[in-house]
Amino acid sequence: MAAEACSAPEVTTALRELTLADGAVSGPAFAAEYRALLSENPRALHRDGGARHLTASAVVIDRPGEHVALMWHRKGRFWVQPGGHLEEGETSLERAARREVAEEIGLDGLERIGPGPAMLHRHGLDAAFGACAEHWDVQFLLRAPAAAEALPLRVSEESPEVRWVPWPLCGDGPERSGAQLPEGTVEDLPATLAALAPYLARCSV
Repeated sequence: MAAEACSAPEVTTALRELTLADGAVSGPAFAAEYRALLSENPRALHRDGGARHLTASAVVIDRPGEHVALMWHRKGRFWVQPGGHLEEGETSLERAARREVAEEIGLDGLERIGPGPAMLHRHGLDAAFGACAEHWDVQFLLRAPAAAEALPLRVSEESPEVRWVPWPLCGDGPERSGAQLPEGTVEDLPATLAALAPYLARCSV
């Protein structure tokens, strides 16, 4: 079923955001699969939408783009970007990602880099995540209003540890180094950051 044919008004905003994900580094074919999932199963926008459902997260960088904000995920036992499930009644993936950032690391007033989602990423989950078998994560690249040293992060119940991690340019760029990511960083994040570095350079022009 095409996204345009979906009659569920609660997913209209999310489908529009996923159309903008054609320009994400994950590519338009991936974005089309996300739209198809949501068109066929509107409840996939929420935790109870089946074993495969959407989540929203944000890779948050400081104003100069030299640091990335990470949190220690209590359930997953890894360092990761803030994010999670949409709450009942939420219809925007970006607003959900921004809410998660505010709740988990205490930042708001962030600038979105690029026209929409920057990366789409699917990952399987282990038994610690209960009925959730696979998250289809919609990831935004957001820039904080100040440099890391002027913008302390806040811990939360879900993120007992938070930190700004250096993400410096490699030479003249646009590649950036993930060498200072902490031990225990979630497995897919280094590749995500490597893919987002040229995206950041391109969308910041």
